[in-house]
Amino acid sequence: MQLITFLGTGKYQPTGYKWGDEIVETPYVAEAICQVFQPDSVAVFVTQEAKAMHWEQLSSRLNSRFSAQEIPIPSGQSETEIWQIFDAVVDAVEPGSQVMFDITHAFRSIPMLVLLAAAFLQKARHVEIKGVYYGAFDFNNPQAPIVDLTPAIKLLDWLTATDKFIDTGSSAELGKLLSTIQQDFYTQKKQAELKPTKLKSFGITIENISRTLDYVRPMGLLDEAAKLENIPAEQLKTEVGAFAKPFELLLGQIQQDYGQFALANSRKADPKTVLKQQFLLLRWYVDKGFGDRATVLAREWIVSVLCLAQNANYLNRDKRKLIENQLNLIVEWQKQKGDDADIVDYTPPTITTAVTDVEQLAKFWSKLRDLRNDLAHAEMREESLSAVKLETYVNNELIQGITALFPEIIG
Repeated sequence: MQLITFLGTGKYQPTGYKWGDEIVETPYVAEAICQVFQPDSVAVFVTQEAKAMHWEQLSSRLNSRFSAQEIPIPSGQSETEIWQIFDAVVDAVEPGSQVMFDITHAFRSIPMLVLLAAAFLQKARHVEIKGVYYGAFDFNNPQAPIVDLTPAIKLLDWLTATDKFIDTGSSAELGKLLSTIQQDFYTQKKQAELKPTKLKSFGITIENISRTLDYVRPMGLLDEAAKLENIPAEQLKTEVGAFAKPFELLLGQIQQDYGQFALANSRKADPKTVLKQQFLLLRWYVDKGFGDRATVLAREWIVSVLCLAQNANYLNRDKRKLIENQLNLIVEWQKQKGDDADIVDYTPPTITTAVTDVEQLAKFWSKLRDLRNDLAHAEMREESLSAVKLETYVNNELIQGITALFPEIIG
């Protein structure tokens, strides 16, 4: 494990730095932190002024027991110097290593910079942050507690997970954070009157919901979203307020966003209700910018609606195939009409009674079918559409076309 620490230009005086029951007398909090946590190496970031005042004394105190390395940095008075400090911190840490930070004597904007660098290392270099600490020196007190600021890094984790949910609708990372809070509470054998008992189940459920959204599992989504209703809302709210404070701002939004899809035991539920819920998902995909998922779902949704119109089991593969064949037949029929070709023995398929405008259905299905195939085959064809054209279709035609064809299902 490595300790990252900073030296300033203050007049440091001997102080009893306290961590738990352990007290270390030293002018330098870095020495106390080394004594308490026993890192394998220490990287000391120093400006020229700090080096002149303190490096020789600190290095002599550390090097007898720990491997201390001096790393020069500028004072951070310009944007260029700030980025130089950031680079120095990042370059000092090996990918995949364990590191802890002491920001007691970091000055100006460096403490904030260190927190951001720690978050970057954690995500981009898979560095494990073992702790962020601050020695709370007080001239009027002979002892100074070492304060654990590690939760500040956790706050950045919440920020990242929140950003992902807002942008993509996925709460997988939020779910993991909630589950970890409950697991850590019992692993660390914490004692408290209020204990978390619902955070993990809620976390696992929203993780599962996110998976169903990622992989276009509409039936699974309805079932998983229904599980949210089984978690006592007031108890969950109380636990979030006590153990996952940053999540308070999102709890209601997640319950609302995912709750709209809830339908328990969806495979045995009323098919029309299922299709209404699936249309909500289709619109959700479009709103979130997931055109590929929206296109895949829309193609299957059309078949399901026409199965329903025929009183056929919309989950039965053979029944669905019959509907697909009829759709393809009316597409070919419309093409022949357009070519003024002779149409021999044409009997309109039974699905044509489900819509008021057969020609509109044929055109919509033809385009949707081709776009879905273009996506499914990953552009491996001689003629394919550009991403821009696919996006334009999804944003401007998909929902509008379905709404025009099947208003009674959507309404």
